[in-house]
Amino acid sequence: MKENKSQNHAGSCNFASLPDHGSSKKARIKMKIMIVLLLVGLCSSSIYCAEADKGPMPLIKIDSADYGDPKSKMKLVELERNAKTSKIRLTYEKMGSSVGSSMFIVRAFYEIAKARGTEYFTNLKEWQEPDGSRIYIAGFTDTKDADIKKEFGEEFEYNNEYGPKRIFMSISQLKTIFTK
Repeated sequence: MKENKSQNHAGSCNFASLPDHGSSKKARIKMKIMIVLLLVGLCSSSIYCAEADKGPMPLIKIDSADYGDPKSKMKLVELERNAKTSKIRLTYEKMGSSVGSSMFIVRAFYEIAKARGTEYFTNLKEWQEPDGSRIYIAGFTDTKDADIKKEFGEEFEYNNEYGPKRIFMSISQLKTIFTK
C-alpha cells in the first residue's frame, strides 16, 4: 500500500504543502491576503479585549487651584460612575463668587461628560451632607433633551429641587468657554 504524502496530520497546518487544484497565482495571493487580514483582525480584537480588561475609566478629580481662581478653594471628586450617572462630591474651604462657583461645578460635569464620551449632561439631584460637602447626581447622555425618567430612572424628577425644569448642557457649546 502506498503512503499518501499529502495527508494532513492532526495539529499540523502547512499552507505551503496544500495541494494546488488548478488555482491561479492570483487566487493564492488573495487567499494569503485574507488570512493576513483575519490574523490582524484577531490580534486587534485581542488588544481591544485586553484594554477593556484594565477596568473602568479613572474617576475625575478637579481642584479650583488648577484653574487659576485665587478667590475660591473648591474640589470636586467623582465618587461613583454608573452606566448613565455619576455621584460627585463638592468640598470647599472658600466658595468665591456665586457665578465662579457655579461655573466650576459646571466645569466638573463637563470634564466628566468628556471622559465618558457623551454630549449632554444634567444635574439630576443634589443635597447637603452633614459634613458640609455637597453631593450631586449627574446624568450623561447623547440624547438632546432626553426624558429624565426614561433615560436615568423613575427616582429622578423632571424639575429640580428649586422648581424649574432640569436642562441639559452640551459639551459642544461649552467647549468654547472651557478650552484655551
